[in-house]
Amino acid sequence: MEDIMRVLLIFATIEGQTREIADHIGRYLKDNGHEAVTIDATHPPKSLSVDDVDAVICAGPVHIGTFPAPLRRYVHAHVRELMARPGAFVTVSLTAAGDDQSEWEELREIAARFSEETGWWPVTVHHAAGALKYTEYDFFRKWMLRRIADKKDAPTDTAHDYEFTDWGALDMFLDGFLKDAPAVAGKV
Repeated sequence: MEDIMRVLLIFATIEGQTREIADHIGRYLKDNGHEAVTIDATHPPKSLSVDDVDAVICAGPVHIGTFPAPLRRYVHAHVRELMARPGAFVTVSLTAAGDDQSEWEELREIAARFSEETGWWPVTVHHAAGALKYTEYDFFRKWMLRRIADKKDAPTDTAHDYEFTDWGALDMFLDGFLKDAPAVAGKV
């Protein structure tokens, strides 16, 4: 029987898709016999002991070439505790929905900069595709993202939202991380 792990799930969201991904990860952990301790880095608890946590999953969206400041601050402030456990990083972006290799390289560089800035180096990274939530955008954002989408042959009908997250790929990533985490515990 697989050991039950207690996983610290830290996330920040801007438009809500990363929250949906974090909720999915939490349900996935529970459905597979694990426990998730979830923290929204935008509104973190006053105190939290991570002594009883076996692994860490951090999730954040890429916006304008970086991750949300609350996520960066939280991870940096707790880097010593986080580095003492196996960690996985789930980045969320529209780049992950495409196949432009130069954009993928930039995405990998943005994730590496996050690690350089915070000092937290996960053992594995998954790049999840985000969503276009046209119906929630203000006029300017809707106009700007529609123009970008048009150049990428992505959906441009602003009367609808479009989700690109590959939930099956995320689940396979989580399976691999949960399987491998006990083997790397104590080695990070």
